[in-house]
Amino acid sequence: MVTPDPTTATTTSVTVPITAEQLAAAKPALQQQMLDDKADASHAAAKLDQAADDGKLTLDFEAADALIKAVDAARDQVMDLWKRATDQLATPLQLGENPVAKAISARFADLAVGEDSGAAKALLDLFKVLDDISNALSRNRDTMRDVEEVAEKSMKNAGGSW
Repeated sequence: MVTPDPTTATTTSVTVPITAEQLAAAKPALQQQMLDDKADASHAAAKLDQAADDGKLTLDFEAADALIKAVDAARDQVMDLWKRATDQLATPLQLGENPVAKAISARFADLAVGEDSGAAKALLDLFKVLDDISNALSRNRDTMRDVEEVAEKSMKNAGGSW
């Protein structure tokens, strides 16, 4: 909650801690949403990859280059975020030395950077999807360039002009 302070024209914030029970209750829903989002993104990437492989994806070279550049930039941003977030999220919470505090800290760390379901894994999965899309677009662009070059050479060899 943010409360304006009229005397200093600044704001202060209050962090409300989450209980282990709240975390446990929220985790299945968060995990399911991440899995759903990952499945949707993977499906879209697979369709794009198949369209590129089948030659059904048609972009002019400039549009393809611009799209590849945009996808690569997004992929690189996701990787940068993953690197920063993983280090920060893996830092254990300092809730105390008692067993309950340590258990809560471990649960937060698992939710944040767990190998199977953590937020950091979701970022890495998104990176992989964007990388697959970039590769599919690049393959398609390169194939179209090759086809165009062969057609141009054939036309010139036949005495025509391109």
